[in-house]
Amino acid sequence: MKNKLTFPRKAGVASLIALLITALFLLVGYAADFFLLLFGGILIGVLLSALSHLISDRTRISYGISLVVVLLLLVLLIGGTVWLLAPSVGRQADELSQSLPEALKNVETRLNQSSWGKQILRGIPKNPGEVASGQKEVVSRLTGVFSSTLGIIANLVILLITGIYLASDPGSYQNGFAKLFNPDFRPRLLGVMDQCYHTLSAWLLSRFISMVVVGVATVIGLSVLGIPLAGVLAIIAAFFNFIPNIGPYLALIPALPIAYLQSPEKALYLFLLYSAIQTLEGYILTPLLDKKLVSTPPALLLFGQVLLGILVGISGVLLASPLIAVLIVLVNELYVKDHLEKQRVETVASA
Repeated sequence: MKNKLTFPRKAGVASLIALLITALFLLVGYAADFFLLLFGGILIGVLLSALSHLISDRTRISYGISLVVVLLLLVLLIGGTVWLLAPSVGRQADELSQSLPEALKNVETRLNQSSWGKQILRGIPKNPGEVASGQKEVVSRLTGVFSSTLGIIANLVILLITGIYLASDPGSYQNGFAKLFNPDFRPRLLGVMDQCYHTLSAWLLSRFISMVVVGVATVIGLSVLGIPLAGVLAIIAAFFNFIPNIGPYLALIPALPIAYLQSPEKALYLFLLYSAIQTLEGYILTPLLDKKLVSTPPALLLFGQVLLGILVGISGVLLASPLIAVLIVLVNELYVKDHLEKQRVETVASA
């Protein structure tokens, strides 16, 4: 009788586990934006905490005062950058608005010189009705962009506030989360959380070094080519480099029109410059940094970016790299070491 009840009981437990896993996946899929927003806040908290610990360890300043110093320095850095670059950006925008009609006319002339170019021009609306319809569509899209921009700003504010709260007292949040688990497991969980913290700190350091190298290389290359706004474009390239694989190509979007206004040849040289920098960064610098600081397989990173990009969008692509780095730590520590290897040791000992 006991053996007859064993199989139904096992089947019931297996069904319950399957239902719980399914519910977990549905919850994550339904609230993916929330979880990514939370993880982004954690990442900012790690950044602020790591910088604060760096200042506190090298001086006699307390951690709380170090956090305030870090926040003030970041505000001054961002505000100073905007203040320094705003005049040149405004001047370049005026020049761009004045030169753009002539540049578009030159593009049309070049397109008329080839058969495929004429086909492209045929698809451009000419009569007022089509233009009016297109204008309505543009207005509708601009409205959507405006609302999306407000959403992005709100998310950034939430990320910043969450990061500040987490960095102000990280220990209480760690201990509070650990209390949700068995007391015997809490020390191990706190140790794994510390490893995740160090992994994210190392990942941020790797990204920072890569961004600086890309920014310096870009400003030097653009200055040699004589491209206007070299400093602004270099900063854009450095920030977009935060997104592995596709970020450097996104930085081309504002750079190519500016280069094309100088000449088509300079636009081609700029494309080659960005491609060379991306090749050196993607195939030499980043692998060396990741091997030294963070162990993230490139194929797994690309797969994660594609998957999260499909499920969530640009925020998933942006946070795929640090998220995968943390998942690797969790799987290696909690599954491989605490489950698979422990089972193997127990099997060998019992034999």
